[in-house]
Amino acid sequence: MKSGIVALSTFLLSSAALAQEQPATGWTSNEVVVVTAQQPGPAFWHIKKGDSEIYILGIIQDMLKAQSWNSKHLAEVIDGAHAVLTPPTASSGIFGAGWFLLTHRSLLSMPDDKKLEETLPTDLRARFVAARNSLAISPATLDDDPPIWVAFQLQNKFTATAKLDEREPMATVKKIADTKNVSLHPIADYPALDLIKEALRLPLAAQQICLDESLTKLELRKVHAAALAEAWAVGDLKAVKAHYVERGFNKCFKQVPSFSHLTDQAAEDYLKAIDAALAKPGKTVLVADIGDLLRGTGVAEQLHAKGITVEGPPE
Repeated sequence: MKSGIVALSTFLLSSAALAQEQPATGWTSNEVVVVTAQQPGPAFWHIKKGDSEIYILGIIQDMLKAQSWNSKHLAEVIDGAHAVLTPPTASSGIFGAGWFLLTHRSLLSMPDDKKLEETLPTDLRARFVAARNSLAISPATLDDDPPIWVAFQLQNKFTATAKLDEREPMATVKKIADTKNVSLHPIADYPALDLIKEALRLPLAAQQICLDESLTKLELRKVHAAALAEAWAVGDLKAVKAHYVERGFNKCFKQVPSFSHLTDQAAEDYLKAIDAALAKPGKTVLVADIGDLLRGTGVAEQLHAKGITVEGPPE
């Protein structure tokens, strides 16, 4: 259970980091990204300002286990860099998670001895039961858990069942950086337990929005996850756009008052990190979700608004 709370911290943070209102069809135009030729493999974006430059690797969260991909260009880019800047982290910590379970365990159970299924509207209950059965989860396993906690567990179960690897591609990024003696620095580190407590305290009706959103993501991931991973590995941006599924629960967590603040803070911290990297000569590598690089109002468009040209790969 401790590892579940820590993972929930990270998942909630991924929802907040550069969260967007746009659906997966709200892609940016080539007015923001200048097309350039690139080596085979995952797509990179490039920013240059005087003697400073930033290489941005767009990543996804669903990779196939044992999937091969060409990391040669990544190694060349990391070699000689000041640092590799990685997405924000959530500092719940193992001790924090243990203390949370001791003092707030009731938040991980249905109130008043209710059962999950009996509280769900008819349509939502039918979708939940279908998803649970497709993942071979017994009814008793989740019936005492609140909807928001179930929403998270369904995603984890699908990841395991579909043989997806959420450690990649970051594990390879970290391995190469270590080999090249280049340090990794998260864009920021945010305390997450207070945000988790707020989310788990949502009324059941609000938590059902979270479950509904999770089921929608699950249905989309079943169709698109494998194709997205294969497209990402070869830098096929047209196919990435066709199969991209945002993993965050934005509709769910927008009901949490402090979520909007964290969303704004994450976007601000990304831009601050880019400005700081461009203020010193040399090379920096930045890792960001590929959806935030491709969509309107994402990283690339915000930089374009500041007069910074971002070069990117062709589709």
